[in-house]
Amino acid sequence: MRILAVDDEKLICWALKRSFEKKLGYSVCCAYSGIEALEKIREREYDALITDLNMPDMNGVDLIKKVREMGMDIPVVVISSHFSMNVLDSILQYGVSRCISKPFQIEDVLVGIKEAANLPHPSEKVTVSS
Repeated sequence: MRILAVDDEKLICWALKRSFEKKLGYSVCCAYSGIEALEKIREREYDALITDLNMPDMNGVDLIKKVREMGMDIPVVVISSHFSMNVLDSILQYGVSRCISKPFQIEDVLVGIKEAANLPHPSEKVTVSS
């Protein structure tokens, strides 16, 4: 499975990449802005998208909207520290599979991706240690 993780906080992308690749063998590509994510999506196909909402150049809502406008129906999991009702309404209309609040457990993101992609749940717990 190939996943695109998008967050302007590099540590979060690194944690997702390290956990998913090391524990599960997934391929995770990181983008640190919505614009960079769109460039990567145009270059390569992904099986799932994990994105933050609050990013400086293009927010997660606009990124998800553009991905859908490109005709891509990949599972999307949103991670953010701020979820307002307006934002939730916006992202749910674009078929977001799961919304996870920061700080989060890697396991929650993994389960969200697996549920969205209709994959079996993991048998082992995935954690990030420092």
